[in-house]
Amino acid sequence: MEANEKCDVYSFGVFALEILFGEHPGDVTSSLLLSSSSTMTSTLDHMSLMVKLDERLPHPTSPIDKEVISIVKIAIACLTESPRSRPTMEQVAKELAMSSRSSSMSPQTHTEMKD
Repeated sequence: MEANEKCDVYSFGVFALEILFGEHPGDVTSSLLLSSSSTMTSTLDHMSLMVKLDERLPHPTSPIDKEVISIVKIAIACLTESPRSRPTMEQVAKELAMSSRSSSMSPQTHTEMKD
């Protein structure tokens, strides 16, 4: 196997999920790769995702929970079976920046930062 940017993108997806779940996301990645896109979307429902998050992390509250879901969706896109179908790292970085920007514009976030 040739190491290239698409391998790095895949590794980023695994790493991002590992940080959020507190363990290697092997079972999650395996089930996602075998599922259809409609099943994948239902796998990402808010409650099941929050249950899978690492218990050592503070439980995210709104609007941070929406950013966490966005990060998981980006990470899962990085795990697409076909390397050609994976986003580039530039696309990933743009998506993460947009996700971060949208949650940082919330008045609640600004209030929390001041405390």
